[in-house]
Amino acid sequence: MLILLFYLSYQKRDIYENPNSVYEHVIENKSNIYFNETNKKFLSDKNIWAIRLDEKGNVVESFNKPSNVKEKFDIKDIVRFTRYYLEDYPVFTYVIEDGIIIFAYPVGSLDKLPSNFYNYDSLLFVFKIFLLFIILFLVSIYVFYRMDIKSIYKKLFPIQKAIDNLYEDDYEVLDESGELRELSKTINYANKKYSDLKLSQIKWIRGVSHDLRTPLSKITWNLNNLKENYDESLINKTNEEVIKVSNIIEDLNLTMYLESVNKNKFTKENPIKILRKLIVEKINDNSNRDIDFKFNYEDINIYMDEHLFYRMIENVLSNSIKYTSGKISVILNASEGMFRIYIKDEGEGIDEEIIEKLQNSDISEVRTHGFGLFISKQICEIHNGNFRILNTNDGLNVIFEFKLDDVNKKL
Repeated sequence: MLILLFYLSYQKRDIYENPNSVYEHVIENKSNIYFNETNKKFLSDKNIWAIRLDEKGNVVESFNKPSNVKEKFDIKDIVRFTRYYLEDYPVFTYVIEDGIIIFAYPVGSLDKLPSNFYNYDSLLFVFKIFLLFIILFLVSIYVFYRMDIKSIYKKLFPIQKAIDNLYEDDYEVLDESGELRELSKTINYANKKYSDLKLSQIKWIRGVSHDLRTPLSKITWNLNNLKENYDESLINKTNEEVIKVSNIIEDLNLTMYLESVNKNKFTKENPIKILRKLIVEKINDNSNRDIDFKFNYEDINIYMDEHLFYRMIENVLSNSIKYTSGKISVILNASEGMFRIYIKDEGEGIDEEIIEKLQNSDISEVRTHGFGLFISKQICEIHNGNFRILNTNDGLNVIFEFKLDDVNKKL
């Protein structure tokens, strides 16, 4: 609005020629007289009339002078029209060599300010007040800005928290009112869709588990009753297949559980303590096997779920015991900013196709190969680790890697 006001004011001002410009043009183009043909045409185009007075106040030269304007002026008249008006015409006076020259604009075209002085102290006071108001204005703008920013952050904080906890069990439903209600509705909808999907998956797994466990139990019961009448080796093979199906169901349930593990509930534990406990159990259960445990670092703590971490190592170690007959080594090593757990066996390894499926989280053919390694990979990644599995000349090498920067801070 101010810019528009100044622009219109500037355009309005250009309707009338500036008096100083008129004076300069007349002086530059005068000859032996001031109002020659060139200057008369210029004054006519600008709708200005003019007179020239000598030192005694007589009109010695004029252009388009109105008839009601006198031919002679005394000093009082000159002082009066210099400050005010001449017969209601706004006039502007300039001193020349032999008198004065006067330019008059149309009545009502321009206003003249009668005051030609201003109190310096008042001017300074007004300037200080103006400066004070500018400072107060800027301060108020800053205050309102900070309040606005604070208000925005206050409204965005619950949304940020909701996004962080979008797939967590402790998600809090956002208030769907205010300026950000559409965003809140979208986030709430996304969480509801996820919750419904997760609930549907859990119900499906539970349904499958329940539907399979009952007939499996009956089959096992019947097999035990029929051992005396049928081929025991066939019955044992059937029983083993039943156990495999049961294990698959258990692994499916664990896989679903791992998708919704809350890392905030992890506690700081020493993995060496868990490894020692596991290896002692395996040695006691398999006294004929050569199981070796080596470590070069004692003071390591990881934020973990102790039960899951135990299961992560136990799955791999059990596979090595079950499918190999040679030496098994469990090595714990901390170096080059990494904490690693190696499980090496002297078996035949596994197909490279299965390794590729594990790396790509492809759980097809689980009926044949089991969920063990895949679940160990899941648990490792939940603990911000990296899972690798390699076939070597000596057998199979499974590696769990954790950055030392991560093991001593909460996940």
